[in-house]
Amino acid sequence: MKVPQRLVLSFLPLITLATMANVVLASCPRFIPGPPCQEFWRVDSVFIAVADRVVNTPNTTPFAIGPYSQSTVYLTVEEWFRGAGGTALVLNLDHCGERFKEKERYLVYAYRNPNTNELDVRAGNTRTRPLSEAKEDLDYIRGLTTAEPGSRVFGKVTQHTLNAKESQIAFESLKDIKVTLEGNNERQEAITDSNGRYEFKRVPAGSYKLRADIPAYLTSREEQLKLKGGECVPLDIGTWRKAQIAVRVVDGKGKPLVGVAVSLVSADANPDELFLEDKDKIAWAFGYSDELGRLAFSYLAPGRYLLVINRSEFERSRTTKWTSLPRLFYPGVNDLSGATVIVVTKDQESQEYTFNLPIP
Repeated sequence: MKVPQRLVLSFLPLITLATMANVVLASCPRFIPGPPCQEFWRVDSVFIAVADRVVNTPNTTPFAIGPYSQSTVYLTVEEWFRGAGGTALVLNLDHCGERFKEKERYLVYAYRNPNTNELDVRAGNTRTRPLSEAKEDLDYIRGLTTAEPGSRVFGKVTQHTLNAKESQIAFESLKDIKVTLEGNNERQEAITDSNGRYEFKRVPAGSYKLRADIPAYLTSREEQLKLKGGECVPLDIGTWRKAQIAVRVVDGKGKPLVGVAVSLVSADANPDELFLEDKDKIAWAFGYSDELGRLAFSYLAPGRYLLVINRSEFERSRTTKWTSLPRLFYPGVNDLSGATVIVVTKDQESQEYTFNLPIP
């Protein structure tokens, strides 16, 4: 199964009030918590409590959005699962703190702040939730006493491939791939199923390396794991083709040019598709040259490609320096008929192409 994801190679941002507000929001980064069997072991404390009283202090900082306020939460703890510490608890939460409601019962996952030694509950960064929504969590936690020993490591092996026409990365599950978990005097092997899934059970605590034996035309990273001995670790192994088209954009004297819009298109597309301005229908992959005049297109499937500068008015409009440049095809010609077709094969690795622009 292939799942597309929109590809953003690079962009030149416009500073507006909206983006300034987003910068403020970025000071409280969030991540999507994993399943209970993972998050239970990540945090320092897990408990059930009632929020008896919540005192909020509004934040008057300009551009502040959402839960940007300090709060003090007075809790009565009903049951501890990790990090026991009494029946009464006070949480002093800063502007990133979870927003508690008075008289609500919660299952709380909390980290211990290394600077203050106080418990901290970051908004959106743990599985903290009203107790009425925590059935999955409680089923796991209460089942720990009878659970089989060791950790569980599981996930999928996927191949990432660029769809240049839609400017998207597609994820394809890889079956019949051997995955090896090795370390702590342990070695286990698993073969991915038809959906690319693998699983290791009853893995003792310790440090491990996880790798997939993949075809030679693909590459991947070896993962390092440190297991506590009772958690689960969902971990997908991403692979991608070694094939890459690296581009260097220079002027007539070989000087690197910064911020030039370069598109990657299929050499087999018709002109209507190549030059379509409606990016909602066709959005060819593109990026901008860096301070060394370089950019690269990775995750490439075998095929025939063209490199184009200022392919569309949209791409031209995203830079202010090179709007006067005409549409140019690699290696620096105006006519599509004179463009060089770049052929990418299955076993090919990175190749660099120098784009010479008619600038003295």
